[in-house]
Amino acid sequence: NSLRRLKDFQEDSIRRLEQLERDVVQKEQKRADSQKKMEENNAALSGLYESMGAVEKTLAQDELEYEAIDASLKEKDSSISGIQKEREETLQKLRTLEIEQSQRELKRENISARIMERYHQPLADFEGEFSEEDRQKPVEQAEAELADYRKKIERIGEVNIGAIAEYETLKTRFDFLDTQRNDLNKAIDDLHKVIRKINKISQEKFLETFNLVNQKLAEVFPKLFNGGTALLTLTDPEKPLETGVEFMIHPPGKKLTRLSLLSGGEKALSAIAFIFSIFLIKPASFCIMDEIDAPLDEANVIRFNELLRIIGEKSQIVMITHKKRSMEFADMLFGVTMEKKGISQIVSVNFDKDKEQDNGRLVGSPEKRLGENA
Repeated sequence: NSLRRLKDFQEDSIRRLEQLERDVVQKEQKRADSQKKMEENNAALSGLYESMGAVEKTLAQDELEYEAIDASLKEKDSSISGIQKEREETLQKLRTLEIEQSQRELKRENISARIMERYHQPLADFEGEFSEEDRQKPVEQAEAELADYRKKIERIGEVNIGAIAEYETLKTRFDFLDTQRNDLNKAIDDLHKVIRKINKISQEKFLETFNLVNQKLAEVFPKLFNGGTALLTLTDPEKPLETGVEFMIHPPGKKLTRLSLLSGGEKALSAIAFIFSIFLIKPASFCIMDEIDAPLDEANVIRFNELLRIIGEKSQIVMITHKKRSMEFADMLFGVTMEKKGISQIVSVNFDKDKEQDNGRLVGSPEKRLGENA
């Protein structure tokens, strides 16, 4: 039985070997055919490239000729339009002059009729009384002077004896109001100077602080995101006192984007980076935070606490948290418990003293030590 199985296995192996040899021969034939077809396609492609180059040259030459013809046509159209415009303007001026001439003729006839009616003499009898200078005056100016003289005659009226006293009263009142106006103008000028000075100082302080925040962001942001960059940009750099400010974020492995397009955790980390960048410009003695690490996952909490360790070198940090990792970074814990309803109890743990008492031995997690003290 073993010999028969071995023999069957041998025959099967021989058949498979023969089949593989036939497959190899067929694949070699296909490869040769494909190689030949590829060479033919390459030759045809070279011919097509040459034809396409000739067509492109012809097309470029035709485009140049078309552009030259189009430019010439546009130039001629522009000349024709200019000539037509000048012709229309000339005709309009001519019509205007004809209308003005008709109006003057009509006006002259009316004047002659009024003079005849008032003085019972034709206009020609008065022409000798006018000097050459009077003749050169425009009609409008002569009529304006005549109307002015008539108004002056009407205003003279009866003689007012109290006019001098009234003038003195009005002059005194005018001088007082003029002085008040000058004082107000001076006060307005002084106020504008103060406003310009305040705006200049405010702009300098704003730009100085803006640049400092960007410098601190370049230091703080990579610590929280383990890489990446963040930058404050002005929406209108030409008007620093009126511009808006955009917070551009470039997390590691992602493209540059706005704060509003980030995920919840990334928004929280970006906001923390921004707040601490402002805080680090002029650190305060105390820094109080209320569950600032609530939206962070465990990995981000570790990086956040590493940043707190750096900030804690210059400031006393007080933080309310429910994160175990944040508790492990604390030097002292204060826990609030309620063993009885309505009665709260505060329990504190000083990690530095615990470590000294245990001579360097690991005491345990903050939660465990807090429970033991409670």
